Amino acid sequence: MKKGKILTLLMVGTLCLVACRKWDAVSEGYINSYSYSSPIEKKYAQTGSYTVNHYTTQALEPRIKEYNVWYPSALTASDTVWPLVLLVNGTGVPASTYKPIFEHMASWGFIVVGNEDEWTADGLSVCITLDYILAENENTQSVLYHKIDTSHVGLAGHSQGGAATLAAATLYANHTHYKALCVQSAGGSFTDSIPGQAASEIEAPLLMMAGTGNSDANMLCKLEAMQTSYENVHTQPAMMGRLVGMEHGDVLKRGDAYTTAWMRYWLYGDTEAARCFIGDDAEMLHNNQWQDVKHKKL
Repeated sequence: MKKGKILTLLMVGTLCLVACRKWDAVSEGYINSYSYSSPIEKKYAQTGSYTVNHYTTQALEPRIKEYNVWYPSALTASDTVWPLVLLVNGTGVPASTYKPIFEHMASWGFIVVGNEDEWTADGLSVCITLDYILAENENTQSVLYHKIDTSHVGLAGHSQGGAATLAAATLYANHTHYKALCVQSAGGSFTDSIPGQAASEIEAPLLMMAGTGNSDANMLCKLEAMQTSYENVHTQPAMMGRLVGMEHGDVLKRGDAYTTAWMRYWLYGDTEAARCFIGDDAEMLHNNQWQDVKHKKL
């Protein structure tokens, strides 16, 4: 990666540090902190039907430290392959600090992977993590041996992890694996001035979300910049929206329902999840807890 791109991405990470802090861990039962007025969103905010197992393994790269993997317990009982979702950390909040978010996604039938990198903006640790988990699919000693549906891979990230999501989806050779992208309150990344992260370069459907609270609206994820990125997505389906009254840290948790539905639609072909996003009657378009919602090619 060119030096200019690295410096720009580091600036993004510095911006994200303002609003995404080490003590912003996600607690069990976080769903109970929010209300949901729309029924399909409320459904995907709930825990899915699968019980979940979890393991960690040490990484060779010092910045990654370890990989955290969640998967449906049913994975070990059959030869079924399961879609994969990588979730990317915000500044100072490694995967181990928001375990309930990973568990929630896995309960909907996904293998879910994160790492302990606290400075993810350049997307490199995401790239390395994807290579690791795909190698596990070929490792006869792994519980994931031949259990990953490598043709259905999603990527989502919050705050600096949102910047990392766009970087990983455009800058690295293995980006072609991604079939669905979700960017949550991506500090500084809702603008095509960031080299290599132009929304026009993505090759997978993109959902963008942010809050209307002060930290997002006035600091990190201004509406004008978000709209610019949306307009510059030319070849892929795209959707954007802002959660009314939600601050930066809340978007990770409150936005989890539609993030899950987005992955269920694109990676599972879930027809009920599709109703959140597809057509003029899409639930998200008419959800009174969201504003500035628009979509295209959906």
